[in-house]
Amino acid sequence: MKKHTLLFILILSVVARSFAQEPQPYEGVPGWAETKDQRLKWFREARFGLFIHWGLYSAAGGSWNGKVYPQHYAEWIQTWASVPSKEYSETLKPKFTAAKFKPEEWASLAKEAGMKYMVITSRHHEGFTIFNSKTPYSLNNTLTGGTNVSPKGRDLYGETVAAFKKAGLKTGAYYSLIDWQHPDSYTAFKINPRAAGSKPSYEAFKNYLYDQVKELANNYGKMDVLWLDYSSKNLQGESWGTKRILTDLVKWQPGIIVNNRFWDGLENKNGDIGTPEKYVPPAGLPGMDWEVNHTMNESYGYSDHDQNWKSYDKMMNVFLETVSKGGNLLLNIGPDGEGQIPAPAVKIMKEMGAWMKVNSEAIYGTTASPFQSTDWGYCTQKPGKLYLEIFNTPANGTLEVPLSSAINKAYILGAKGKLLTVKTTANGKTIQLPSDFSGPKPMVVVAEIKGAPAVFADKVNSLKDGSIVLTANNAKLNGTGGIKLKGASTHDPNRPNTIAFWTAKSDYAFWDLKIQKPGKYKVLVNYASATNAAGTFSLNLENNILNCVIEAGNEGFKEIEAGVFEISQQALGTASLRLELKASQVTGKSMPEISRITLKPI
Repeated sequence: MKKHTLLFILILSVVARSFAQEPQPYEGVPGWAETKDQRLKWFREARFGLFIHWGLYSAAGGSWNGKVYPQHYAEWIQTWASVPSKEYSETLKPKFTAAKFKPEEWASLAKEAGMKYMVITSRHHEGFTIFNSKTPYSLNNTLTGGTNVSPKGRDLYGETVAAFKKAGLKTGAYYSLIDWQHPDSYTAFKINPRAAGSKPSYEAFKNYLYDQVKELANNYGKMDVLWLDYSSKNLQGESWGTKRILTDLVKWQPGIIVNNRFWDGLENKNGDIGTPEKYVPPAGLPGMDWEVNHTMNESYGYSDHDQNWKSYDKMMNVFLETVSKGGNLLLNIGPDGEGQIPAPAVKIMKEMGAWMKVNSEAIYGTTASPFQSTDWGYCTQKPGKLYLEIFNTPANGTLEVPLSSAINKAYILGAKGKLLTVKTTANGKTIQLPSDFSGPKPMVVVAEIKGAPAVFADKVNSLKDGSIVLTANNAKLNGTGGIKLKGASTHDPNRPNTIAFWTAKSDYAFWDLKIQKPGKYKVLVNYASATNAAGTFSLNLENNILNCVIEAGNEGFKEIEAGVFEISQQALGTASLRLELKASQVTGKSMPEISRITLKPI
């Protein structure tokens, strides 16, 4: 069990299983499902938004009493340092000055980046509100004096929302359902003092949630998003009084979008949008609307020691992978206690904005790529147009596109007058790229077509050194036993995608590949070593069969040599060869997860 999980269990009150209730979409409240398409129309067009984590935790900056807490979520500093709410409040309220807070500059930066909407933390887990709540507990309580933290005469939430609306962006409120401060909360801190013999009133807490959501929905004009956080298996749905909230919310704000975190699971379909956090689902989330929320460094709230900033290239990869799979990106900033956005975050947003100024057509209103995967980058589409976002320019300058549809014309986005040469091959189309491209990268090629794109089955080509890398991303999976892709997760965002959940021998994976030269190839298998995963794989290619035994372990990702394939001269004459990966014997709870198979010429 992870250290932070133990800490969380230690300092939060135990929630009985009896509070869990079976969830249902929108808790059965009428008006939500019926208006979903209409309410989500702008969201499906936007594709890019700004997340803002700002509250008392921002003034701590990831440290407490001189001790640095390296955990990635600086907004959780109260739990990392085990600070009672009274001490936390008395220490940080004077430091949360907002002295340099200029919401107009925040809005201008978001607009420059090409973002279309904003969501800000109106109240995070520690229970303090940057909006001026008039609920009795918020105005005055014996524990912290009150939950409102805006400087006297100000309403930081209201000022932010007004500035973004003025800039033409949609606005929304993040609102935490858990509360470490409120004595009637399911998750109140055990280390906070409580009157002898008193017990929490969960009905009183549900009323508190209702009243604060009502304030957010009625006191600040049009509200485009209510972004809840977060639920668990035993705390979801009616545990929060969801039916009452949703019944009235749809009346207060008929056009509002509500995410899925009234309910358990980041990919559940009970709300309007799925909310994967810090990871892009390997195959997107077909059949639902969704949004990845991600950070530019590691933390969401401000951390003065978290300098692990992502490069522009990495950030653009996350952005375009998300949109190419049909999702939106909600990109986070964490201003400090004075209201300043860290300079590296400003820099990344401006760089993304420079790209969007030229290439936003490839983002706004697009849908997911028709291709399973491409080794040169990503693809988005609109009717009659494919947008090819190129991260890895081929050495010969010729882009291979597995498309059987005719391309009427191709050009660089932003340079429509300069047409690119297109040729038809046995594997699809090739587009000759310019050698003198000087615009913001990645380059975007527009391919104009008629009708829906018709694509070829993906073929994996050799790299310059003759190697062939078969990843989980470009595998075809077959079977009904549960085999599917497994991707990164919130707490392991850099984990490679794998072929996983493989328990049935009848399931299998395969790749179609193009061999450029005959001869012998060393076969390397990269997999996730786990204590409950073991088995024997067979790898079949042309007339070659290799058996690869993988024992259970606990070593993380590792690579082993499975043997040697010998590819015949005759293979060069075929359009493609098929490598099949099958389970000969399952000796663990499941087969080991496979991330890639590499064929290296000897």
